Amino acid sequence: MFAEGLINRPPIRGRIVRRFCKPLGRRGVAATEFALISIPFFIIVIGCMEVAWQLATGAALDHAALRASRYGITGSNTPPSWQTTGQENVPTCRSQNIIWLVTQSTGGMLKVANLTVTTAAWPNVSGAGTGTGTQGAGSGGQIIAYTLTYRQPFITGLVAASLFGGDSFTHQAFLMVKNEPFENAAC
Repeated sequence: MFAEGLINRPPIRGRIVRRFCKPLGRRGVAATEFALISIPFFIIVIGCMEVAWQLATGAALDHAALRASRYGITGSNTPPSWQTTGQENVPTCRSQNIIWLVTQSTGGMLKVANLTVTTAAWPNVSGAGTGTGTQGAGSGGQIIAYTLTYRQPFITGLVAASLFGGDSFTHQAFLMVKNEPFENAAC
C-alpha cells in the first residue's frame, strides 16, 4: 500500500517546478512585440524631429532674408533703433548690417559661422539676373539679388546622417528687390 502511493505520486522535484514555475502561455508577448516594434518606431520619431528642425531652419532663413532685404532697400547704414537696443558690436556699414540682421531676426537660431550671404547689384531691371552683377548692397534705384545659404548640422547625429546622408543640410533663400532711391554711398 505504501509502495502504491509512491508510484502514483509525482516526484518532489516535479511538484516544486509546477508550483513555482507556471507555464508561460502568453506571458512576455507584449515585451517581445515592443522590442520588435520600438526600433523602427523610434527611428521614425527621430526622423520626424529632424525633418521638423530642418523645416524650422528653412522658415527662419526665409524670414531672415525678407527682413534683411527690407532693411537693405532703405539705404540706411544703421539698423532701426528698436532692433539694436541692448545689442553690442552693431556694424555701421549696410553690407555688414544685412548679415547681422539675418542672425538677429532668427533669435539666435542661425549661427554666423554656418551662414553665407551674397549680394549682387545691377543698374536696372533689363540686366538683372544676367551675369554676375557687382558685389555689394548696391546704391539707390539698383536691382539687388540676395542669396542666403545656411548649413544646418543634423540634431540627431548618426540617425539623420544614415537617413539623409552627410552631416548637415544646406538651406538656401533667394530674393531680388529694387532699392529705394536713396543718396547714401555704399560702404
